[in-house]
Amino acid sequence: MGQHGPMNRFVSTVLGLAVSGLLLAPSALAQTQIGGVTLTPTRPPAAAPAPSDDDYDRESIPRGYREVRGRVTGPREGLRLPAGSQIMVRLVDLTSATSLVDIKFSTTRLSTPYQMVYNPVRLNRTHKYAVRATIADKNGEVLYSSQDTALPEGVRVTLNVPVTAR
Repeated sequence: MGQHGPMNRFVSTVLGLAVSGLLLAPSALAQTQIGGVTLTPTRPPAAAPAPSDDDYDRESIPRGYREVRGRVTGPREGLRLPAGSQIMVRLVDLTSATSLVDIKFSTTRLSTPYQMVYNPVRLNRTHKYAVRATIADKNGEVLYSSQDTALPEGVRVTLNVPVTAR
């Protein structure tokens, strides 16, 4: 075995025992140092709990508010839009011809999801309300627009808004 045979066997045995001890020991143990190498037990990352609809509702919408969400859809699924295209989704008061909520965001294709949150205190019970969508290119030229789609009743509703070419 040469002159280092017993020493190599000793180091291998000590290293093997130390590694075995780390594997079997609880993860609360402190670091272990072997021959200038520091071994630190680690814990696997805790899996984040999957969000449920209940968590989504409680955490993202202020109490008393309402939500409309859905998709702005085009003439066909996967329709590519020019670079820099913007979608504007509005909650409009048809009776007074005013906009109560405007959301604007970039997109590259249709269909694309949207979410609108509003305070129902701003609504007048005698007025009619609708959701309207337009898509404009980077220069502001309208490419697609929707008809007025009646605002459904409810605290959290889904409403898809189809657009057609201008």
